[in-house]
Amino acid sequence: MSGQNPHPSWIVDEDASDDRLDKHLAERFPDWSRSVLQEWIKSGKVTVDGAARKPSFRIEPGMEIATEGLPEKVSPDRPVVAQDIPLSVVYEDDRIAVIDKPAGLTVHPGAGCPDGTLANAIAFRYRNLSGVNGPGRPGIVHRLDRDTTGLIVVALDDDAHRHLAAQLLDRSLSRVYDALVWGTPQEGRIEAPIGRDPNQRVRMAVVQDGRFAATTISVTRSGAPCSLVECRLETGRTHQIRVHLAHLHCPVVGDPVYGGGQERLAQVQPLDKALARAALAPLSRQCLHARELRLIHPDGRELSFTSPWPADFAAAVAGAFPDRT
Repeated sequence: MSGQNPHPSWIVDEDASDDRLDKHLAERFPDWSRSVLQEWIKSGKVTVDGAARKPSFRIEPGMEIATEGLPEKVSPDRPVVAQDIPLSVVYEDDRIAVIDKPAGLTVHPGAGCPDGTLANAIAFRYRNLSGVNGPGRPGIVHRLDRDTTGLIVVALDDDAHRHLAAQLLDRSLSRVYDALVWGTPQEGRIEAPIGRDPNQRVRMAVVQDGRFAATTISVTRSGAPCSLVECRLETGRTHQIRVHLAHLHCPVVGDPVYGGGQERLAQVQPLDKALARAALAPLSRQCLHARELRLIHPDGRELSFTSPWPADFAAAVAGAFPDRT
């Protein structure tokens, strides 16, 4: 085995729950085959929480994976380049920062988005960032979709990152979202597993063999053709709120990926079409906003943050409910 590994360990994030160890490594190191990575694991060069495991071992959020060296030709994460991108900082100290993310800003580099991300922006603003999740995701503890707005917490050192990751695991880190949706969903806790859509791989879907996912939904305003809902995350799967609401036949307004865009107008009753168009008109994205974030600071303080609706979200709600704004 040869090669240098600039980041030999990382914490499993919440989106990887119940993944096989070999599958997780294949996603992290896409330049190498699953079979070679399986042999790497079997050689004892990969450990989970300090113990060697089988390729089929099921990992969970908060576990720490450590590696010794790298299989030849495996490409580790590339370090993020610092870029001077404006940020709306809600809170910062020497351990954590809370950012109010705008629409259109991807959280970290990936396929099709090599830079211009939140990770590039925080690498410019902060001299030190957590390296727990690798040089390609400095300080990134959890994620928001590119076009979802609102609050996200960043770790400025490794201990703070582990502290926050543990809160994601035990659900003491609380995240509340507001969404404008089509129709009126059933209130309560929805528990439905999420995985790749077998028919459209760029989408997620509720699938039988997906990862456990749970969201609690409350309706705060209702009336044809839209409702304003509050969503509390219990887990944090990719596109979770958008998928769960679409599964309830109430997709997020402005979300064409899950049936909430202009195509939804065809299902709106004629008398409600003016309101539906008024809700859609301000939007070029899904009407989803991470409004509230509660966490325990590494020093033990309980902190709570809120973010006001951005202008397009407020305008969409005003269009849907013109007599209540």
